[in-house]
Amino acid sequence: MADHATGSVLTENVKALSDPYRSFLYEESEKNTVWRHGAPPTYDLVNDVFQKGRTQEWKEGSLEYVVQNLVKTWEMELSHKTRIEDFKTIDTEKFRISVNGGPKLTAEQTLKVGSYNALMASNLPGEYEAYKASKETFESSHDIFRTVFPDGFAWEVLAVYSGPPVVTFKWRHWGVMKAGFKGHASTNEVVESIGITVAKVDEKLKITELEIYYDPTAFLAGLTKGQKSPAYSEYKAGIEGCPYLNSLNSLESLTVS
Repeated sequence: MADHATGSVLTENVKALSDPYRSFLYEESEKNTVWRHGAPPTYDLVNDVFQKGRTQEWKEGSLEYVVQNLVKTWEMELSHKTRIEDFKTIDTEKFRISVNGGPKLTAEQTLKVGSYNALMASNLPGEYEAYKASKETFESSHDIFRTVFPDGFAWEVLAVYSGPPVVTFKWRHWGVMKAGFKGHASTNEVVESIGITVAKVDEKLKITELEIYYDPTAFLAGLTKGQKSPAYSEYKAGIEGCPYLNSLNSLESLTVS
C-alpha cells in the first residue's frame, strides 16, 4: 500500500538530495541506516507516474497531504530498510497491520514477508489462485510487481474521513501493466486498486496500527486479464513462474551481445 521505487539506488553523495513526498531518505538521521540495496532508493519514475496520474492534488500541510506522505514514507522504509530499529514512521513495539480483518502482523513479521505478501494474503480458507503469498518471499514478491509495473506502482490518498489519533482514509493504487503476470500476457493498461485504511497514530504521528480493507480479487482480475499461456499449468513462485516473461528473456539473450 504505497508506491514502489524503480531503477537504481543512489551511490553518490546524497546530502543535497530530497524527495518531495518522503522523509527519512537522505537526511542526517539516516547516516547509520542499513539499506536493502546498499544505499537509499530513488523515486523519480514513480513520482512522475504519481504526478501525471493522480486524481487529487492536496495542499501542502493539509491533513490529506500529511497522511499521504506518511504512508509513502512508511512504504519506503518497509521496502528498503532492513532493520526495524531504522524505521522512523512507526512505533516499532506497538505496530500491527491487518488486511480485511485477517491476522495482525508485528513490525518484524511485516518486514520479513514484505508489503505485497502482507497485502495479498487471504484471510479466507485457501489462497488466491493467481497469487499465493505463502509461496512467495519478500524478494520474489517485489521482483514480480517491479517487473509488471516497470515505471512504478503509484499510490494516492483520495479522501480523509477522520483525523488523529484514528485516521480513516480512502486510497488508490495504480500502475501500467507492461509485463506478464503468472502466465498472463501484459495488457499495457492501467491496473488499479481502491481501498480504505484505518490508521492509529500516536502524538508524534508514528503509526501504531494499520487496518486495511480492499478487494484483492479485483486487483488480480486486472493482472490476469491478458491471455494465459497454455504452458502455465501449475503455480510457480517469482517471475520465473511466468512462461511469457521467460520467452521474452530468452529472446533478449539471443539478440543482446
